[in-house]
Amino acid sequence: MKKTLLGIAATLFLLPACNENKQQEATANVDTATVVTDLMMSRRSIRTYKDSVISRETLNDILRCGVNAPNGQNLQSYEIRVIDSPALIDSITRAVVKDNPRIAERKGFKNIFVNAPCVVCIAYDTQYDMAQIDCGLLGENIILAAWAKGIGSCCLGSSARWLLDSPSAKPYLDRMAFSQGYKLLYCIALGYPDETPEAKPRREDMIRFME
Repeated sequence: MKKTLLGIAATLFLLPACNENKQQEATANVDTATVVTDLMMSRRSIRTYKDSVISRETLNDILRCGVNAPNGQNLQSYEIRVIDSPALIDSITRAVVKDNPRIAERKGFKNIFVNAPCVVCIAYDTQYDMAQIDCGLLGENIILAAWAKGIGSCCLGSSARWLLDSPSAKPYLDRMAFSQGYKLLYCIALGYPDETPEAKPRREDMIRFME
């Protein structure tokens, strides 16, 4: 797995030399297509993480990929807040659990972000009707860029809902200081995986070509 991810990362970020001939470029394109496909097909949601810290340099690389996702009219109608402080994650968790104790009854519970050591909080512009689409594209880039570096992720709608619904967590939402008109939409847990989950069946019968 580690070797595969290293190969994926290397192929994604190394560009062919300008003086290569068309045959070499075609080969490189085929290889890149294979690597990108493998990256997308091998990525799974991770809910068990190692305690290893993700460096800020690595996080910035991942988030840079996120903000380079396509978005409507280049409005970039999202805002991002990153929490990688264990103390802050614990404080937020205590606040949410205070209002909803049942959350902490889950087996192995440590924090409201599936026990991840880092979480990315994504807010959308409530005045722009396509903003949630932009946030989804942003998140997919973050998730795939993270996986290319061997970092697992889990997209979390429930964590955002708990934060929004918890009066005790309001001070932490206020600290996020999203711009006026922006609202937390979802979170992405990030961390080095401590599990290798199998892929769950997908419904390919939902795909139809119109004649």
